[in-house]
Amino acid sequence: MVRVSGDWSLESAAPAPAAVEREIRDAPPERLVFQARELGRWDSSLVSYLASIAEVAHGEGLTVDTTGLPRGLQHLLALAGGPRRPIPPPPPHQKLPTRVGAAGIDFGAHAAGMLEFVGRASLAVRDVLLGKGHFERRDFWLLVEQTGGAALPLVAVINFLVGAVLAFLGAVQLEQFNATIYVANLVGVGTVRETGALMTGIVMAGRTGASFAAVLGTMTVNSEVDALETMNFPPMEFLVAPRILAMILMMPLLVLYADLFGILGGYVVATGLLHLTPALYLTQTREAMAFGDVMVGLLKAPVFGAVVALSGTYFGMTTGRTASSVGISTTRAVVSGILLVIVVDAILTVFFYAVKL
Repeated sequence: MVRVSGDWSLESAAPAPAAVEREIRDAPPERLVFQARELGRWDSSLVSYLASIAEVAHGEGLTVDTTGLPRGLQHLLALAGGPRRPIPPPPPHQKLPTRVGAAGIDFGAHAAGMLEFVGRASLAVRDVLLGKGHFERRDFWLLVEQTGGAALPLVAVINFLVGAVLAFLGAVQLEQFNATIYVANLVGVGTVRETGALMTGIVMAGRTGASFAAVLGTMTVNSEVDALETMNFPPMEFLVAPRILAMILMMPLLVLYADLFGILGGYVVATGLLHLTPALYLTQTREAMAFGDVMVGLLKAPVFGAVVALSGTYFGMTTGRTASSVGISTTRAVVSGILLVIVVDAILTVFFYAVKL
């Protein structure tokens, strides 16, 4: 029997368990009993002391009776005496060519998976538009609200500030030539052709694309996607197609909204800092912009919406089965969405320049 009494704390010197362990090894009894009737205050020092003795007793094949200890101390000893998992060795260091090759293989696998996903999603969207697919109208209008109306404040703030910064930077250079009036041309054309659509696409990739990946990833982890397949609801039609359609539908409207706030940001800077009259600024903006400039931004908008939706839904549907996989998929969806929006914007800009639009 091992009796413990008094106060046990890390501040006071606790006896070493070596003597008790030596007695157990030299003349092992059949049963080891812990008793703590006169025990006062205690902390982890007592737990460590008793756990060390119990480990030696278990090694000698003895039965350890902890019923004489406080209930909390019994639970802690049970946890301390559980099976110990070996610490896995650190992964071996890989040389730079090996890491580059592994990254290339991973990128190729994701690219192939994305192409396959785009094909399946296109077929699902076609079936939904033709009325052949499973489609919940209530869920669709909820997605339209989430991707459109809920994003208006953020889109307005971002594009207003971008328009203001663009006007300020342009004014710094144009003042050297006494041509500050052309700030209106710079902000108007730059906003409707490039920054309005591009900044809205980036905002939606970080906001809505992440939301798509997180929601679908959580459903994948909770086996809800498997349940839909079991009930004969194709996930591509039920989950992916409505999100793609909602983004394609709302992006042109969001881009028009962003263009207005971008021009408003330039208007505030021009009238407040450059002392241009409001009528002169608005007249110059109207004369600088052509219908083709507005159409360039509007034609980019649905493409950006499809890219963001496909990126978010792809990484959401391919999430692993662990909780950490949801965070990884969300991060990949945001990074890939922003990257693809910028790449697609560069390609479309060159294309529209080549066709003189």
